Amino acid sequence: MKTINFNDNELQIHKEGFLYWLEKKCLIVSDLHLEKGSSYAVTGQFIPPYDSYETLNRLINIIRKHKVKKLILLGDTFHDEKAINRMSNKVKSLFNKILEKYEVIFVLGNHESKMKMHNLNFHQEYIMDNIHFIHEAVNKKIFQISGHFHPVASIKLSSKKITEKCLIHSKNLLILPSFGEFTGGLDIKNEALKPFVKSTSNIYFLTKKSVYQFKAKDITA
Repeated sequence: MKTINFNDNELQIHKEGFLYWLEKKCLIVSDLHLEKGSSYAVTGQFIPPYDSYETLNRLINIIRKHKVKKLILLGDTFHDEKAINRMSNKVKSLFNKILEKYEVIFVLGNHESKMKMHNLNFHQEYIMDNIHFIHEAVNKKIFQISGHFHPVASIKLSSKKITEKCLIHSKNLLILPSFGEFTGGLDIKNEALKPFVKSTSNIYFLTKKSVYQFKAKDITA
Protein backbone atom coordinates (compact mmCIF):
# COMPACT_ATOMS: atom_id res chain seq x y z
CA MET A 1 0.00 0.00 0.00
CA LYS A 2 1.12 3.55 -0.78
CA THR A 3 -0.41 6.73 0.63
CA ILE A 4 -0.49 9.82 -1.58
CA ASN A 5 -1.65 13.40 -1.13
CA PHE A 6 -4.27 14.41 -3.68
CA ASN A 7 -5.83 17.87 -3.40
CA ASP A 8 -4.91 17.92 0.31
CA ASN A 9 -6.51 14.53 0.92
CA GLU A 10 -4.76 11.31 1.84
CA LEU A 11 -5.62 8.43 -0.47
CA GLN A 12 -4.31 4.90 -0.19
CA ILE A 13 -3.28 2.96 -3.30
CA HIS A 14 -3.69 -0.79 -2.81
CA LYS A 15 -2.07 -3.58 -4.79
CA GLU A 16 -5.48 -4.95 -5.79
CA GLY A 17 -6.03 -1.83 -7.90
CA PHE A 18 -8.33 0.34 -5.80
CA LEU A 19 -8.14 3.64 -3.93
CA TYR A 20 -9.24 4.01 -0.34
CA TRP A 21 -10.09 7.39 1.13
CA LEU A 22 -9.67 6.62 4.80
CA GLU A 23 -11.18 9.86 6.15
CA LYS A 24 -14.38 9.28 4.16
CA LYS A 25 -14.31 5.46 4.47
CA CYS A 26 -14.76 5.55 0.70
CA LEU A 27 -13.60 2.86 -1.74
CA ILE A 28 -12.94 3.86 -5.36
CA VAL A 29 -12.72 1.25 -8.14
CA SER A 30 -13.12 1.24 -11.90
CA ASP A 31 -14.05 -0.98 -14.82
CA LEU A 32 -15.57 -4.09 -13.28
CA HIS A 33 -17.00 -5.08 -16.69
CA LEU A 34 -19.49 -7.44 -15.11
CA GLU A 35 -20.71 -10.22 -17.43
CA LYS A 36 -17.91 -9.79 -19.95
CA GLY A 37 -17.54 -13.57 -20.03
CA SER A 38 -21.19 -14.17 -20.85
CA SER A 39 -21.06 -11.50 -23.58
CA TYR A 40 -18.34 -13.51 -25.35
CA ALA A 41 -20.40 -16.68 -25.01
CA VAL A 42 -23.21 -15.03 -26.99
CA THR A 43 -20.84 -14.68 -29.97
CA GLY A 44 -19.66 -18.29 -29.70
CA GLN A 45 -16.39 -17.52 -27.87
CA PHE A 46 -16.41 -19.58 -24.73
CA ILE A 47 -14.83 -18.07 -21.64
CA PRO A 48 -15.58 -19.60 -18.21
CA PRO A 49 -18.63 -17.58 -17.06
CA TYR A 50 -17.44 -16.89 -13.52
CA ASP A 51 -15.89 -13.46 -13.95
CA SER A 52 -18.76 -11.51 -12.37
CA TYR A 53 -18.89 -13.70 -9.29
CA GLU A 54 -15.11 -13.54 -8.79
CA THR A 55 -15.04 -9.76 -9.30
CA LEU A 56 -17.91 -9.05 -6.91
CA ASN A 57 -16.65 -11.51 -4.32
CA ARG A 58 -13.24 -9.78 -4.29
CA LEU A 59 -14.96 -6.42 -4.02
CA ILE A 60 -17.14 -7.49 -1.09
CA ASN A 61 -14.13 -8.90 0.77
CA ILE A 62 -12.28 -5.60 0.32
CA ILE A 63 -15.32 -3.59 1.46
CA ARG A 64 -15.63 -5.69 4.62
CA LYS A 65 -11.92 -5.59 5.37
CA HIS A 66 -11.74 -1.80 5.21
CA LYS A 67 -15.13 -1.12 6.82
CA VAL A 68 -16.23 0.89 3.79
CA LYS A 69 -19.32 3.09 3.98
CA LYS A 70 -19.28 4.54 0.47
CA LEU A 71 -18.35 2.96 -2.86
CA ILE A 72 -17.60 4.94 -6.02
CA LEU A 73 -17.63 2.92 -9.25
CA LEU A 74 -15.89 4.89 -12.01
CA GLY A 75 -17.82 3.50 -14.95
CA ASP A 76 -18.03 0.35 -17.08
CA THR A 77 -19.33 -1.48 -14.04
CA PHE A 78 -21.29 -3.51 -16.60
CA HIS A 79 -19.80 -4.80 -19.83
CA ASP A 80 -22.89 -3.94 -21.90
CA GLU A 81 -26.47 -2.77 -21.55
CA LYS A 82 -27.86 -6.31 -21.19
CA ALA A 83 -25.27 -7.53 -18.69
CA ILE A 84 -27.56 -7.51 -15.67
CA ASN A 85 -30.07 -9.71 -17.52
CA ARG A 86 -27.40 -12.39 -18.00
CA MET A 87 -26.35 -12.46 -14.34
CA SER A 88 -26.93 -15.71 -12.49
CA ASN A 89 -29.01 -15.61 -9.31
CA LYS A 90 -25.80 -16.10 -7.34
CA VAL A 91 -24.20 -13.04 -8.93
CA LYS A 92 -27.38 -10.93 -8.56
CA SER A 93 -27.46 -11.80 -4.88
CA LEU A 94 -23.90 -10.50 -4.37
CA PHE A 95 -24.64 -7.36 -6.36
CA ASN A 96 -27.82 -6.63 -4.42
CA LYS A 97 -26.03 -7.11 -1.09
CA ILE A 98 -23.66 -4.30 -2.04
CA LEU A 99 -26.53 -2.02 -3.05
CA GLU A 100 -28.45 -2.75 0.16
CA LYS A 101 -25.61 -2.29 2.64
CA TYR A 102 -23.56 0.58 1.22
CA GLU A 103 -23.92 3.93 -0.47
CA VAL A 104 -22.97 3.22 -4.08
CA ILE A 105 -22.19 5.93 -6.64
CA PHE A 106 -22.33 4.81 -10.27
CA VAL A 107 -20.38 6.92 -12.76
CA LEU A 108 -21.51 6.35 -16.34
CA GLY A 109 -19.03 4.49 -18.55
CA ASN A 110 -18.93 4.16 -22.33
CA HIS A 111 -20.10 0.52 -22.12
CA GLU A 112 -23.18 1.66 -20.19
CA SER A 113 -24.32 4.54 -22.36
CA LYS A 114 -27.48 2.68 -23.43
CA MET A 115 -28.37 1.17 -20.07
CA LYS A 116 -31.75 1.98 -18.57
CA MET A 117 -32.24 0.74 -15.02
CA HIS A 118 -34.93 2.16 -12.78
CA ASN A 119 -33.14 1.33 -9.54
CA LEU A 120 -29.69 2.67 -10.53
CA ASN A 121 -28.74 6.31 -10.96
CA PHE A 122 -25.74 6.94 -13.21
CA HIS A 123 -23.71 10.15 -12.90
CA GLN A 124 -21.87 11.67 -15.84
CA GLU A 125 -19.68 13.24 -13.16
CA TYR A 126 -19.69 12.99 -9.39
CA ILE A 127 -17.98 15.67 -7.29
CA MET A 128 -16.87 15.32 -3.69
CA ASP A 129 -14.55 17.76 -1.88
CA ASN A 130 -13.68 19.40 -5.20
CA ILE A 131 -12.52 16.10 -6.71
CA HIS A 132 -14.27 15.12 -9.94
CA PHE A 133 -15.00 11.43 -10.37
CA ILE A 134 -15.41 10.66 -14.09
CA HIS A 135 -15.02 7.66 -16.35
CA GLU A 136 -12.49 8.99 -18.86
CA ALA A 137 -9.76 11.54 -18.08
CA VAL A 138 -10.12 15.02 -19.59
CA ASN A 139 -7.59 17.76 -20.28
CA LYS A 140 -8.95 20.23 -17.76
CA LYS A 141 -7.37 21.86 -14.73
CA ILE A 142 -9.58 20.07 -12.24
CA PHE A 143 -8.73 17.40 -9.71
CA GLN A 144 -10.06 14.25 -11.29
CA ILE A 145 -10.10 10.51 -10.70
CA SER A 146 -11.00 8.24 -13.61
CA GLY A 147 -10.59 4.81 -15.18
CA HIS A 148 -11.45 3.74 -18.75
CA PHE A 149 -7.93 3.11 -20.12
CA HIS A 150 -7.10 0.01 -18.03
CA PRO A 151 -3.45 1.15 -17.76
CA VAL A 152 -0.62 -1.38 -17.57
CA ALA A 153 3.15 -0.90 -17.42
CA SER A 154 6.14 -3.11 -18.17
CA ILE A 155 9.48 -3.19 -16.39
CA LYS A 156 12.62 -5.23 -16.99
CA LEU A 157 14.14 -7.36 -14.25
CA SER A 158 17.39 -8.90 -15.48
CA SER A 159 16.38 -10.50 -18.77
CA LYS A 160 12.68 -10.73 -17.91
CA LYS A 161 9.94 -8.33 -18.88
CA ILE A 162 7.11 -8.06 -16.37
CA THR A 163 3.79 -6.43 -17.22
CA GLU A 164 1.27 -5.54 -14.53
CA LYS A 165 -1.68 -3.25 -13.96
CA CYS A 166 -0.75 0.20 -12.77
CA LEU A 167 -2.19 3.45 -11.48
CA ILE A 168 -1.18 6.78 -13.03
CA HIS A 169 -0.72 9.93 -10.93
CA SER A 170 -0.07 13.15 -12.85
CA LYS A 171 -0.45 16.33 -10.78
CA ASN A 172 -4.21 16.85 -10.77
CA LEU A 173 -5.32 13.45 -12.07
CA LEU A 174 -5.39 9.81 -11.12
CA ILE A 175 -6.19 7.04 -13.61
CA LEU A 176 -7.11 3.71 -12.05
CA PRO A 177 -6.53 0.25 -13.52
CA SER A 178 -9.42 -2.08 -14.29
CA PHE A 179 -10.75 -4.16 -11.41
CA GLY A 180 -12.62 -6.80 -13.43
CA GLU A 181 -11.39 -10.37 -13.82
CA PHE A 182 -11.36 -10.50 -17.64
CA THR A 183 -10.28 -6.97 -18.50
CA GLY A 184 -7.22 -6.35 -20.62
CA GLY A 185 -4.82 -3.44 -20.40
CA LEU A 186 -3.42 -0.49 -22.34
CA ASP A 187 0.30 0.24 -22.09
CA ILE A 188 1.05 3.62 -20.53
CA LYS A 189 3.16 4.46 -23.60
CA ASN A 190 0.16 4.12 -25.88
CA GLU A 191 -0.73 7.23 -27.91
CA ALA A 192 -4.14 7.46 -26.21
CA LEU A 193 -2.49 8.07 -22.83
CA LYS A 194 0.09 10.62 -24.00
CA PRO A 195 -1.98 13.65 -22.94
CA PHE A 196 -2.10 12.32 -19.38
CA VAL A 197 1.27 10.62 -18.79
CA LYS A 198 4.18 13.01 -18.39
CA SER A 199 7.82 12.09 -17.77
CA THR A 200 7.41 13.14 -14.14
CA SER A 201 4.16 11.22 -13.62
CA ASN A 202 4.18 8.68 -10.84
CA ILE A 203 3.39 5.18 -12.02
CA TYR A 204 2.29 2.79 -9.29
CA PHE A 205 3.10 -0.73 -10.43
CA LEU A 206 0.69 -3.22 -8.84
CA THR A 207 1.77 -6.78 -8.12
CA LYS A 208 0.37 -9.58 -5.98
CA LYS A 209 2.89 -8.68 -3.28
CA SER A 210 3.03 -4.91 -3.17
CA VAL A 211 2.77 -1.47 -4.81
CA TYR A 212 5.96 -0.15 -6.43
CA GLN A 213 6.45 3.48 -7.39
CA PHE A 214 8.29 4.61 -10.54
CA LYS A 215 8.58 7.78 -12.56
CA ALA A 216 7.18 7.39 -16.06
CA LYS A 217 10.55 8.46 -17.53
CA ASP A 218 12.26 5.54 -15.78
CA ILE A 219 10.02 2.87 -17.31
CA THR A 220 11.92 1.84 -20.43
CA ALA A 221 10.58 -1.66 -21.11
